[in-house]
Amino acid sequence: MSVTRRQALQIGGVGIIGAFGLAVPLTSVSAKSASQLASRNMPKPYQRALPIPEVLKPKSTVVDADGQTRHLYQIQQKAAMANIVPGLSTPILGYNGTFPGPTIKVNQGERITLEMDNVLPLFHPQWGYRLDTSTHLHGSASLPQFDGYANDLTGRDYCKDYEYPNFQPARTLWYHDHAVHNTGQSVYSGLAAQYHLHDEVEGNILPQGDFDVPLTVSDAMFAANGSLGYNDNTHSGLWGDVILVNGAPWPVMKVQRRIYRFRILNASIARSYRFSLSTGDAMTIVATDGGLMPAAQQVTSWRHGGAERYEVLIDFSKYPVGKRVELRNLSNKNNVDYDFTNRIMAFDVTNEPIDTSGPGARVLPTLLAPSTTMSLKASESVKTRRMRVKRDNDVWTIGGMTWDEVVQSGYRKVLADPDLNDVEIWEIENSSGGWFHPVHIHLVDFQVLSRNGQPPMAHERGPKDVVYVGEGETVRLLMKFEHHRGRYMIHCHNLPHEDHDMMAQFSVGLDTNDVDPNHPVEAVRPHPIGQTAPAQGTAEVQPPQTSTQPTEVAAPVTTTPATAPVAPRPAPAPVPVPAAVPAGQKDVVTFTSSRHRLRKDMTFSGTSKYAGSTAATSATVVLYDVTPGRASTRLGTVKANSLGAWTFTAKPGPTQQVKAVKAQSSLGGAATTSVRTS
Repeated sequence: MSVTRRQALQIGGVGIIGAFGLAVPLTSVSAKSASQLASRNMPKPYQRALPIPEVLKPKSTVVDADGQTRHLYQIQQKAAMANIVPGLSTPILGYNGTFPGPTIKVNQGERITLEMDNVLPLFHPQWGYRLDTSTHLHGSASLPQFDGYANDLTGRDYCKDYEYPNFQPARTLWYHDHAVHNTGQSVYSGLAAQYHLHDEVEGNILPQGDFDVPLTVSDAMFAANGSLGYNDNTHSGLWGDVILVNGAPWPVMKVQRRIYRFRILNASIARSYRFSLSTGDAMTIVATDGGLMPAAQQVTSWRHGGAERYEVLIDFSKYPVGKRVELRNLSNKNNVDYDFTNRIMAFDVTNEPIDTSGPGARVLPTLLAPSTTMSLKASESVKTRRMRVKRDNDVWTIGGMTWDEVVQSGYRKVLADPDLNDVEIWEIENSSGGWFHPVHIHLVDFQVLSRNGQPPMAHERGPKDVVYVGEGETVRLLMKFEHHRGRYMIHCHNLPHEDHDMMAQFSVGLDTNDVDPNHPVEAVRPHPIGQTAPAQGTAEVQPPQTSTQPTEVAAPVTTTPATAPVAPRPAPAPVPVPAAVPAGQKDVVTFTSSRHRLRKDMTFSGTSKYAGSTAATSATVVLYDVTPGRASTRLGTVKANSLGAWTFTAKPGPTQQVKAVKAQSSLGGAATTSVRTS
């Protein structure tokens, strides 16, 4: 689909895809802009210096009973204001109030306990959903109860203590929100940050310190008042017209005439990129999601899907002082491109004295490091599993499964059940007519064996945990299910796809009907902030330090949605109860989805639970049709599960269109929301 400049201007702030819908996949769409910003507020490329996120300092360090070092970190998830667009402030959700959040740097073998405090508003200030969170350290082989399982939710004024072992080889990880059904909007709002794991091998080969630079790339669209706009185009994806790097639009970085290492994370919730240099020169990829590649790969561009990380070396010694080198985006199929989404950032080569201390300043490496993952052979596989990623009507599925089925099964239903230390081949097919899917498999690193029967692309010849499954492509992946027993997720990292409902789980060495000591929801529960019990068997080796505080003040919270450049999403009615409800008082009821299609189906889902808690509520939820202009009618009754989640489905639904629905809990809470009719 091509769109003229005149059409783009007429469509304006509605968003190009919002005007046409996405009942079928895109092939090529371009337009002028999606934001509603006045021209004086619209960011222009290369006006801002590249910001570098702060490195988080540990609150304290202890020695575990087995002699291993453990660092204690503390982070607050909170609302804040960010300076993104000229002359306006943008409300965000941030780790310590910043986007991206602070970078965590740790050496291999050093354990971490991360106290993640939820001091967010009870409901999202713009989009109305409840701000329970779950933190996923993406790329870490964590135990299931610390992996950020989608339904392992931490409510307002509660804290979850996450433990990270850091025994894997050096790599670029990132931590982000993973709360069920709301991951896309929460990550888009700012809950994302990098996490760097170092080891001796990487430390002796690649640039370090100021020459080891995190680049978190994302895109956004803005309302006229500077707030974020959101339109996931019937859950197909969001494509903003402003490219952000480390939270700044199209920034500029001053560089010396030497080699730099860039850790490039695609934190966009749907957009993919094809990065290249304006000079046409090759860049050197040295590491993928799971760490160092066996051998460096020279590429002039590469395809980069959501959540993928590539560590890239750029040699600026070949350029004269004063040269500007742009990092550009050649894009891929099924993106939506605007006037300036073909640009990412710029590097200005300076005459600053060249620091050649440390490794990798002058010589590009060739051979790097072997790994367990890249040493696996297909002949070691004990099973080949095949699965498709596709859209069934309005629901995204993986392997024919949705996350709702997992929840309804009491977290017993699995897509695969390998034994501990099994080697398997997983074949993922995308032949449903379009859309690309960056598929993430938790716990493991894998090797890309082939793509449509051909060798993997040069840039992906290293250990991976996300694979770009393009339109009409079938990929074969080889992996060993090591480290831990338990339940882990597999999902699409186009986050609107994941939220609706392209996510499933697999179990490693575990019958999900048996007692699970590492249950991803029940094994370690959140606790009220400030009530953390001291770790057992530890000895203090240094006094606690105060972690660096954010430079931006917390945002005032309002329940009035800001004007957005898209049609507003129906929001659940806020329930006037405190954030922590004592036993015996009413619970908080919310809607996560609400839809009625005549002659097809009717589906409502939501939660009924006490604020700050995922404890069982035993609530019964009665649903009423409260469409304006006619008498209220009872639609049915549903029981909430052990997490307080409930889903009601009727096939077919009523013969009259339901346009508004009310949920009334047996524990006293109630909520009303509009109903999707498409």
